[in-house]
Amino acid sequence: MSITARLSAVWAASQYLIILAVLLALSVAVNFWQLKRAWTAPLRAEVAAERDATKKAEQLAESTQDRERRLAAAIDIATGQLSQAGTQYGRAMRERPLEAHCAPGPTRIDATNAALGSTKPVDGESR
Repeated sequence: MSITARLSAVWAASQYLIILAVLLALSVAVNFWQLKRAWTAPLRAEVAAERDATKKAEQLAESTQDRERRLAAAIDIATGQLSQAGTQYGRAMRERPLEAHCAPGPTRIDATNAALGSTKPVDGESR
């Protein structure tokens, strides 16, 4: 066998070895990638769950702030209405003073209501 024949045989064999080595390296790389993915899967699931929990907490915080603003506005309205009702009641009491014969307790309240124009007794019973 001549040297050129031997070199061409070695070259042909080395080409197969190079191809097989590249395929082996590619297979090992894919296996390592899959192993890493398998090991980190629980961590990725935990991170996704934490993101979802954070998003829901932000939504709850925003809705809570909105409810607090609406509640504060409702409280302001109710406070204004109660203040106005107290003012009107005081004005009505000054305009129509009670008679001297009004007794304390429920009878006095009934007399006050009668003086203001209400006919229903406080305790719900008719007198």
